[in-house]
Amino acid sequence: WLPFAISIFSFALISLVVLDGPVGAYRRQWPDELRSLARDVTDIGESYWYLVPTGVFILFGLMVDWRALGRRRRWLMANWFALAGYAFVTVAGSGLIATTLKRVIGRARPKHFEEHGLLAFDNFAASASFASFPSGHATTVGAVTAIVALLFPRLRVVALILGILLASTRILVGAHYPSDVIAGLGFGMWFAYFTALMFAGRGLIFTADPAALPTVNRSFARFMAATRPEFLSTVPFLQRRSAKSG
Repeated sequence: WLPFAISIFSFALISLVVLDGPVGAYRRQWPDELRSLARDVTDIGESYWYLVPTGVFILFGLMVDWRALGRRRRWLMANWFALAGYAFVTVAGSGLIATTLKRVIGRARPKHFEEHGLLAFDNFAASASFASFPSGHATTVGAVTAIVALLFPRLRVVALILGILLASTRILVGAHYPSDVIAGLGFGMWFAYFTALMFAGRGLIFTADPAALPTVNRSFARFMAATRPEFLSTVPFLQRRSAKSG
C-alpha cells in the first residue's frame, strides 16, 4: 500500500503543478459534445447507486431467519451478505472520509479559478464551492473500480481504463481539477484494498497475500461459480476461472 500511496501522491502533486492551471483556464472551452457526454455519465460516480441496493440487501439479510434456511441457501445467503457488506463498507467508508477531507481542506472549485486562482482555500467551509479536493465522485469510482478488479482479476485493465475515463468526467463538467480527481480515484482504490484485507482477516471473500493483492478465497470462488448466470459460462476467461476454483 505504501508504494501505491506514494505514487498517487506524486501524480496528484505533478498534476497540481503541471495540469491544474491550464485545465482551470480551459474549462469553458471543452467541445460541447464532450461536455454533454460527460454530464450524461458523470453521476455514475454518485455513491447512492451502490449504497442503496447493498444497504437494502444488508437490511434484508438482517431480517431473514437464517435458521430456517437450508444448508445451501444459508451458504449462498452468507456469501451475498458478505459481498454486499464489502461493497457497502468500501463505498460508504471511502466516501465519508473523502467528504470530511474536502470540507476540512476547503479547496475552491475550478469555477473560482479567475476570481481566487489555483490555490484558494476556505477551511471547514459549509459551501460546496470550496469542496474540490479530493473529488467525491472520483473516490466512489475508484472504490468500485478496485472492487471489480479484486473480484475479477482478468478485468483489471478494463476496469481501470473505464474508472479513469469516468472519473475524468469531473474535469470535463468543470467540477474538479485533475489533482482532485487523481487523489480521489487513488484513495478510493486504496480504501477498497484496505477493506479487502479486513475481510480477508475474517475469512470473508478474500485471502490475503503479503506479496500480492488480495485474492478471492476458495469458498467465495465456488459461490461465484454457483451463482453465475448460465450465459456467462460461454465466456472463455470465466470458464478457466471456474475450472481453477473447482
